[in-house]
Amino acid sequence: MKSVFCLLFRVSVAAVILQAPLLFGQGSAASMVKEYKNGLAFVQGKTGQGSGFITILKGQKYLLSNAHVVAGVRPPKFTLLDRTPVGVGNASAAVGHDIVAVTVLSGGTPIPAMESVETESNIGDAVVVLGNAEGAGVVNLLEGRIVGIGPNLVEVDAPFVPGNSGSPIIHIRSGKVIGIATYLTMRRSVTGGQSVRRFGYRLDSVQKWQAIDWTRFYAEADAMTKIEKTSEEFGLLLSDLVKAGRPTRTYTSAPIRAALDAFEKAHRSGMQRSEAERITENLLTTLRAASVKDVREATQRVGYDFFRRQLEDEEKGREEIFKVLDQAVKAQRK
Repeated sequence: MKSVFCLLFRVSVAAVILQAPLLFGQGSAASMVKEYKNGLAFVQGKTGQGSGFITILKGQKYLLSNAHVVAGVRPPKFTLLDRTPVGVGNASAAVGHDIVAVTVLSGGTPIPAMESVETESNIGDAVVVLGNAEGAGVVNLLEGRIVGIGPNLVEVDAPFVPGNSGSPIIHIRSGKVIGIATYLTMRRSVTGGQSVRRFGYRLDSVQKWQAIDWTRFYAEADAMTKIEKTSEEFGLLLSDLVKAGRPTRTYTSAPIRAALDAFEKAHRSGMQRSEAERITENLLTTLRAASVKDVREATQRVGYDFFRRQLEDEEKGREEIFKVLDQAVKAQRK
């Protein structure tokens, strides 16, 4: 009887010990909102809102957010949780990262940043994301663990959502920021299931910064928005052509609209088959040229690394669209 009691006691103690780090982590995460409340920031403007935080990088006090956040928030204003404004100065964009750092002139208390993610943290360590979910102006406590560490990225399973972009990912044991919540990917399986992965850019891996001229920064952001919209409409148009053999919806992107307007003007009922085929071939030829023209022209103008990397992704997609249209033109000529 005694041995059974001792066994149960040891098992109970072991269970408490195993649970202790998790319970401690939950308590620490909750206390961080109070401890770091003056380091969390809202990024707000007439065109959108997002999250940010204040930290120290190489001895300088900065407010950090994502480049994609500040690109969509104009003009950006930075405030603390109590709506106290943060005085800011010059800004820089990180090369190879979706991060913008704005010099803090007044306001806010820095949240410490981890200097070496590889040596100070491990996969499986508890983290918390403190952010402005869905831009609602309310800080959420999103707990999870590190599930992967890459050269520039850290992957976590803390369930942050798009509105949390720009929020700090805090390593609970050390109380230091290891990264900035940036994006998630979603994939659906053939069985209907869905897997979500969440990533943040590391702060300690930034090697180079580009000074931001806001006029140029926003001009490049607008150019990328147009290119992305055109890419989206090219995808829809290809779907139309495959399913219906003709455009079935309204398109507003300038390159597509110009090609369709010319097609509709030339197309007349009662045409001979050969003439109709020629007009269709002209449409496909025009679309083929337009599918890569704006992207290639943009490569000569875009200077910020963040937008250049976006442009490279768009260029890959447009090359695929070009190939499809090229095949359609060749098929039409047979």
